[in-house]
Amino acid sequence: MNHLSSLRQGNAVHVTWRGPAAWAAVIVVALVATACSTSSAGSNPSVDPATADVSLVSRDSAFDKDTITIAAGSEWTLALVNEDGAPHNVAIYTDASASESLFVGETITDTTIVYDVPALEPGTYFFRCDLHPEMTGTLVVEG
Repeated sequence: MNHLSSLRQGNAVHVTWRGPAAWAAVIVVALVATACSTSSAGSNPSVDPATADVSLVSRDSAFDKDTITIAAGSEWTLALVNEDGAPHNVAIYTDASASESLFVGETITDTTIVYDVPALEPGTYFFRCDLHPEMTGTLVVEG
């Protein structure tokens, strides 16, 4: 049986809820918090950044490269080396409108991550940091 009681003290209301529904609510909140804190798509902490196919450094709220070129048809790795005190990620879009994402990497601060990026068709794509949309570049996929 659930039991809900409240006590008013000044402008604050203290609510106590006991029973199975209260425990279920606690479990749901814990599961949501855990899901929100797990890594995003494509991160691979077991890969050495030095062996990544491409390395991109974020420094002074800018990427060190404005163009990246890769081969079409196979998955590739992208190391993001974040040397800023600010959080950054790398996301790849079909074009500069950033309306259709092809890959969105996990956000990191003051560390390095290696993303596993899916194979892309030959063409020219747009990449950016989603938190700092002025940090942009062009991804050329050659086939």
